[in-house]
Amino acid sequence: MTERIRTRYSVALQGFSDFERDGVQSFLRLAEQRAPAYERAADLAEADFVLADADHPAAIAAVTAAGRLADTVFIGARAPAGAAAHLPRPIEPTRIVRELDLLLEQRLALLDEPPQADWVASGPGLLDEAAAGRGRAVKDVLVVDDSRIALKFLQVRLMRLGYRVHLARNSTQALDRMTVHSFALAFIDIALGADSPMDGLQLCQFMKQTARQSAGGPRIVLVTGQATPAERVRTSLAGSDAYLAKPLMDPEFLQALRELDPDFAVP
Repeated sequence: MTERIRTRYSVALQGFSDFERDGVQSFLRLAEQRAPAYERAADLAEADFVLADADHPAAIAAVTAAGRLADTVFIGARAPAGAAAHLPRPIEPTRIVRELDLLLEQRLALLDEPPQADWVASGPGLLDEAAAGRGRAVKDVLVVDDSRIALKFLQVRLMRLGYRVHLARNSTQALDRMTVHSFALAFIDIALGADSPMDGLQLCQFMKQTARQSAGGPRIVLVTGQATPAERVRTSLAGSDAYLAKPLMDPEFLQALRELDPDFAVP
């Protein structure tokens, strides 16, 4: 599974005004450093995904004729039957990226075969040796998420920045990792699924209480797909040091690292 995942995917645009098209293209260029990254595709047939104007009949016809409805996020008043996703106007780039991330996760999940054993190893964390060789001590980071795809992409982003990354898919695995390793940072998804004894909020609270008793512990970033004021309050009450909303965009992601890791420097 981990070998098959690419980090860059192409997106074709169908329809839209010149103003909207320029705006979407500019945003995609800004988001090219994240993982997964989305770049403009010139050809509809070759693109991994499609963004189409739901209010433009010619765009709908082109996507339908190409058999790409199931790969298309339609933007406008109403999406045709069989569309992968629909967003209303005005265009919000971060919502587009979120929908593309969800489509990608669904696609990769369908390709994934059940592993013989949990791919999240309990041994040493993974490290990009080239990225780590920047004259600073390598720090261990724990990433906790029930989504294997989300784990993989955050692992890639952190490894590129020179961190040694350890993965866990539930609170039990996370606490097991903490008995073996000392982490500088932890990224924890709030929704950890039914297989996790604790959700991300409870895990954060437990880790902070343990840290107070032992005079140590990681700085914790809680990650959520619900970017609401109420969710921000809940993460603060849980004791998190930072809060990030999905999709994780580079400006907010890098700013959190700057605030929580005094040795962090963008390469």
